[in-house]
Amino acid sequence: TANKLSSLARACIVAVKAFRLNLTQSVIVPALRDDPHGAFGDMANLRDTTQTLGGILEAFMGDLTAAEDPSCSARSLGDNVVMTIHGDTPKDPRVKSGWPDGTPNDSNWIYAMGNGFIKTGWHGGVRANGATDVFDPTTGATVANGSSQSVSAAAGAAVAFAVAKGDMRRVQDFYTGPAIDGIVNINPIQ
Repeated sequence: TANKLSSLARACIVAVKAFRLNLTQSVIVPALRDDPHGAFGDMANLRDTTQTLGGILEAFMGDLTAAEDPSCSARSLGDNVVMTIHGDTPKDPRVKSGWPDGTPNDSNWIYAMGNGFIKTGWHGGVRANGATDVFDPTTGATVANGSSQSVSAAAGAAVAFAVAKGDMRRVQDFYTGPAIDGIVNINPIQ
């Protein structure tokens, strides 16, 4: 296994142990910090990398689900984990060759798993012609030709909402933008 993947797997193992022992409630792990520009030039390696990464994340979630949450014995760590995946330089999703830096309209994105507190789906996106869409945080509706800068604070607030387990008052300690009802589940089924 490539070092970039085995180091992530080890970090996930340590994170589960730290959560189970109630040593921390947050772990930040840098991962896959290699140069991805040629990723599509070697499809066999890309396939192996994504399959291994998927296996690591599946095992991580399996370990979390098998462990009781020390802060709530009725739930597992997997029931309460919030995970985000983001990077500082996404690539242009429309260009396979060389997968260049820079995205249409300087867009950015975050993948978030919020255990029922964040609405599922893809909010915004890059169209085939390079136009970018964002979302209205209040309704969740798509807004054509928008900039990710206009919704980045709302996206962060949605993640904070999940971390705060649905406590909007805690989110409002840090976020003063428009309502985020369109991208979070105010009353999730728990």
